[in-house]
Amino acid sequence: MVSVVFRTDRFRDRLSRAGVVLLAVPTLVLFGFGVLGAVLYGRAAVAGLLLLAVTIGIGVGIRHEWWFLLGVTESDAAISEEGVPIAASIAGGTLLTLAGVAELGLSPVVSAAVVGIAAAVVVPTRAVPAYCGAFVGMTSPVLFATYWHAVLASVVATIVYLVVRPAFQGIGGKLGTTAFVGTTVTVVATSGAFQSDLLPAFDVLVAVVALSVVGAVATFALHTRLDTSSVFASGVVGAVGGGLLPPLYASGELAAAAVFSASFAGMADPKRIPDERWIGAVGAVVGVAVVYTTPYLGGSGGKLGTIAFGSCLAVHGLLRSVDVVRIRRRADEFPDRDTT
Repeated sequence: MVSVVFRTDRFRDRLSRAGVVLLAVPTLVLFGFGVLGAVLYGRAAVAGLLLLAVTIGIGVGIRHEWWFLLGVTESDAAISEEGVPIAASIAGGTLLTLAGVAELGLSPVVSAAVVGIAAAVVVPTRAVPAYCGAFVGMTSPVLFATYWHAVLASVVATIVYLVVRPAFQGIGGKLGTTAFVGTTVTVVATSGAFQSDLLPAFDVLVAVVALSVVGAVATFALHTRLDTSSVFASGVVGAVGGGLLPPLYASGELAAAAVFSASFAGMADPKRIPDERWIGAVGAVVGVAVVYTTPYLGGSGGKLGTIAFGSCLAVHGLLRSVDVVRIRRRADEFPDRDTT
């Protein structure tokens, strides 16, 4: 009996670590492309250095999470027994979002935001996996030749969703990164081609960064100060940004995408990102990353979430590192004997 428990615990520990790797690798790759975009296309040394620092910060955050999972309890690390309802929710969110884009002519941002709001109101207990599916459904119909491709991507995303559940809990953008793995694997296995866009002008970058800060802070405030669900808060911010920004100016679609991406960062738990000041910093990083990853992996659902995830993870890694330093310094100052 003891040997069975040991093997089960060891399996769960390996599964948790696999979850870290599944989300960490695509995030590091995407931000690596961001650094490349800043250097080759934007010729922006400051942006390139910022994204390089963020990429290093992501690595620090991953390291903290890797060791944090050593303390995860057996119940936390257990594979969910609700696999079928979760799979159905992800598939439903995928197909509804894709149908909104392909059949109704909605933008991917608006379609996914509407699905998220509807799920939060109608089926709140399934809103999280449904929102994950909505990110899969944001994939360009050019990359998904048929609805069956979307279903396949949702199946892959479901497997990833179940594996990564113990890891990175409360980090904004985790759902999008989960979707990104599903869509990227499917696109590579089928069409094998992604879309690419040119980098915008510098004034567009400034506007995108400013709007991203607003989107992240607004989402964070909605779900922490007003006690709304994080899915609903992100959906509202995404719907407003996706509906209002594209008609205003030529780069409105890019701005809407950045705001929606920042709203995923704003879904972060306060235990990970403590307040609006830090979530604003995350939003600024999101804006820069959205712009300089424009030439890479375009049209793939979940890319915006992965940007939010990496930005949150970098700031969280910084905060965790500062806490560790403070704890070590306090430990050096402890008295030799207890006088309490």
